[in-house]
Amino acid sequence: MASLRVGITFSRSAEDIASLLWSSGINQNAVLAVMAFRRLPIVADTFVVDCSGLSAPHPLATWAGVPTLSPADAAERCDVVIEIGARAPVVDMERLRARGGKLVSYMAGNAMAMNLEALSSGLSHGEIPSLVPFDAVWITPQHWHMNRDLCRIMRSDKVTRCPHIWDPIFFDLFARTHALNPFYRREDAARPWRIAVMEPNINVLKTFHLPMLVAEEAYRARPELIDRVLLFNTLHLVGNPHFDDITTGLDLHKSGKMFAEGRFATPVILAEHADAVVVHQWENDLNYLYWDVLWSGHPLIHNSPSARDVGYYYTSFDPADGGRVLADALGRHRDRAGTARAEALDFLRRFSIDQPAVLAAHEALIEDLFA
Repeated sequence: MASLRVGITFSRSAEDIASLLWSSGINQNAVLAVMAFRRLPIVADTFVVDCSGLSAPHPLATWAGVPTLSPADAAERCDVVIEIGARAPVVDMERLRARGGKLVSYMAGNAMAMNLEALSSGLSHGEIPSLVPFDAVWITPQHWHMNRDLCRIMRSDKVTRCPHIWDPIFFDLFARTHALNPFYRREDAARPWRIAVMEPNINVLKTFHLPMLVAEEAYRARPELIDRVLLFNTLHLVGNPHFDDITTGLDLHKSGKMFAEGRFATPVILAEHADAVVVHQWENDLNYLYWDVLWSGHPLIHNSPSARDVGYYYTSFDPADGGRVLADALGRHRDRAGTARAEALDFLRRFSIDQPAVLAAHEALIEDLFA
């Protein structure tokens, strides 16, 4: 089993690298998975399986330095196909399994939450059962609690945690390409802080509501600390009755210090618009946005239990606690910025695709497929 060929599925919503990498964390996760599997001694070749139907090569395959395969070619050439970024065609995956290949569902998004939202909102993006049996399901740790039994019943009885992986390569590449300095620097200690809220607002797991209320609590307690609060990814919500009603009643809005903004890549926001970031998650506590902010050295005010010891942690769904933590962070981060980043870097190493424990866990997942 020392010469396995592994294919990882990708979608293709754009042709430029920046759009592909920054439109979805799934694409970053898929690229990192490609890079991780390339490092395993038991894997001879790693491929991007482009499920878009467009002509090869996939831009992210070129960027990562691996070949592109169509799903039909993957069915003939791969020993393992891992569905991360797209669902491969049924006919091709049936052929893969008929010749002894293994098909894996890699869950890097919260399918259960999307199912609940689809049902309640009449949407069409809920769970679509696979017509081809999966040989295993690998679930990233932040989605284990809500999704393990869904996957066991709907996808495969072999359900396993897979390592959460992250690397600053995308963040640093974007910064260099666009001549940005997104790393923390605060030369004027007297200047009030610009606060960014960067939740995507595309499902209930990560929305602007709690970070906004955290900022409001801090502003009511220490108004001199806050220059402005920028709600990114909300410009399209202006005019929505819920958004307008919940924002206009706040002191931040009445004082002209809160603004709806569009979507920007994280390095742009940190380089040009923000000094600190406030976030809130529900059942999604391992988050690339958080790691990018910690990597940059900016203060991250968050409710991620897995990262309780780095950044500035507050209790979930408790904006009063969050407000206290935010005010405290703004009052002392400048003096402890070096220490805070050193702590963050030590924490982030555990997710590296070069971490021996991470690679060993990936190798064990592959070996278990053929056990």
